[in-house]
Amino acid sequence: MVFWDIVIANLHVARLVLGKKERLNPAFVELPMDLQDEFLLAALACIISLTPGTVSAGLTPDHKTLLIHGLDVPDSDALIVATKKRYEAPLLEIFECSPT
Repeated sequence: MVFWDIVIANLHVARLVLGKKERLNPAFVELPMDLQDEFLLAALACIISLTPGTVSAGLTPDHKTLLIHGLDVPDSDALIVATKKRYEAPLLEIFECSPT
C-alpha cells in the first residue's frame, strides 16, 4: 500500500510542480496520535516523509500529536482521516497495539 501511495503521490506532485503555483494549497496539519511506541511513531513519520508531497515536521513531547506538512492540502480533516486509516491503523494492527 505504501509503495502504491508513493507512486501516486509522485505523479500528483509532478503535476503540481509543473502547473500553476495558484493550484498549490500547502498546510501544516496536527495529526492526533493513537500510537505511543517510539519505534512505531518513527515508522509512521518515515512513511509520511517518504510519500512525496508530505513531510513529518515534529512530534509533541507527550507523543500525542504529529505535525505534518502537506504540499497540497485542500481539506486537513480528510488528510488526518486518510493518514490514520491508511498508515496508523495498519501499524496498530500489525504490532497488535491497542489505541490509547
